Amino acid sequence: MTMWVVIGRALVAGLAMGIVVGCSGKPADQPQSPTEDRLYTFGKAYIQASSQLGRGARNLAEIKTYLPANAPDDLLRSPNDGENFVILWGVDFNKLPPGPDPFYVGAYEKTGKGGRRYVLRFPIGVVSMTDSELKAAVFPPGHKPPL
Repeated sequence: MTMWVVIGRALVAGLAMGIVVGCSGKPADQPQSPTEDRLYTFGKAYIQASSQLGRGARNLAEIKTYLPANAPDDLLRSPNDGENFVILWGVDFNKLPPGPDPFYVGAYEKTGKGGRRYVLRFPIGVVSMTDSELKAAVFPPGHKPPL
């Protein structure tokens, strides 16, 4: 077998693994954590409320009607670190200009666990970041990283 055949097979195997794992780095069949679920549920309701209001939602009362009936009462508390999420209220993520990164931070765990925090980014998605990754992330105008 030539070196190029071996390299080609390695590239195909790597590509196939990338498709299975996906962009999050988490296997596709691995369920989301309760913290990820809460941030995602909050994010969907926030975007729906902001679209209806024509501006960013300013508080929980403005998004309540967009939350699913089974949303926990402590939706804005992270089960991971036990603290309330830091939420960037009042931002209309639908109207932000494109930035160097297509994602803007919308909410994140105050402390996190094990040196990582779950972060809600818009367009909607939840990722796990280190403190240095959060510090380098794109925040909406008028908001800064916590560090």
